[in-house]
Parts: sequence; C-alpha cells; structure tokens
Amino acid sequence: MSIISLQRRLVDAREATGMSQSEVARKLHLNNSIISRIESGDRKLGATELAKLADLYAVSVDYLLGRSNQKNPHQNPASSDTTDLSGFLADTGSAHLTFKGKMLSPEQTMKLRIALTQIFWDELALPQR
Repeated sequence: MSIISLQRRLVDAREATGMSQSEVARKLHLNNSIISRIESGDRKLGATELAKLADLYAVSVDYLLGRSNQKNPHQNPASSDTTDLSGFLADTGSAHLTFKGKMLSPEQTMKLRIALTQIFWDELALPQR
C-alpha cells in the first residue's frame, strides 16, 4: 500500500465522520498539527495511532491500509442497515426502541408489536417449513 493511498483513506474516513482535524486531535489527545502532518505524510503513523483512528472512524485498520474495501468487516454489507422484524415480534422482553431519539414507552412498544403483527399476519400464520 502506498503512503498516498493511506493518506487518502485517512482523509476520506475523517471527512465521512464530519470531523475536522482539530476535533480528531482533541478526541485522541494529540496536538492539533499532528493529524494534519499524518494526513499529509509528514509524520509516520504508529500501529497504536492507526488502531485509534480506525476505532474513531468506525472502520477497520485493513480498510485504512487499503487491504480491504469493506470499511467494517464486522458488518455484513447486505444486512448492516437492515433489521429483521420477526425477531422483534418474537421477543417477549422489552425492546429498546427509539423514535426521533426518544425512547418508546412500554405501551408504544406494545402498540408497535400489535401493528406489525397485523401487517405480517399472513407470514406469521403460515406453518414453518
């Protein structure tokens, strides 16, 4: 992997988070100029710093190094943005759901379960094969 590619990945990952170089430096307890120097290639990046940046940007070290184009290998790209509602309907415990950042009350959660059960009644009523 060339240094230019690592630099580009670092900049892209930072920009994807919407953070400035100063914000990244503050979160990692570094001097403001260090992130700029790392991104420009004027300062080498140690393994610990690389791991901290990957964690902060929620990407893998392999992604930053260009060894993978998958930003986070722990997420299945096909399902990372999906939730199977059958699990929610089968769960008898209290689900922790929010709407516009506010936690749903137990009554709201129950109403949601009822509404989803009605929507998916045919699929739920079919015998399992």
